[in-house]
Amino acid sequence: MEKKAIKSLNIKIEPKSAIPVYEQIKQGIKLLIISGYLEEGDQLVPIRELASALAVNPNTIIKVYYQLDVEGFLRSVQGSGYFVAFTSPDIKGEKGKLFQDITDEYISKALKLGFSLEEMNNELQRRENFLDSVE
Repeated sequence: MEKKAIKSLNIKIEPKSAIPVYEQIKQGIKLLIISGYLEEGDQLVPIRELASALAVNPNTIIKVYYQLDVEGFLRSVQGSGYFVAFTSPDIKGEKGKLFQDITDEYISKALKLGFSLEEMNNELQRRENFLDSVE
């Protein structure tokens, strides 16, 4: 069997966010799995390598990988690392939960910047109209 190349994980961390760094990383990996970028059987970046790339403590990545393992997104293979093992029959529910988390973060940040819910809704409408005009 041919060994797949390890895909890079394009995860952005916002240090000033109210969301803990480990949770941001966890959400980022979940998004990559649910979106299909990371597929069943793909190997994740080694712990030390990801910690170095994100400038976080390796223990943070260990915590993230462990939680994703417990939640059924990853599986650990002794001596080989972590692999995508997402077999949830409820992918729609997982997408919905992740969407809620992302939306909560967006609303929280916008409110902190002083925007009202009406202004946020207007911006979303504007973007929807723009996307419709592009298609």
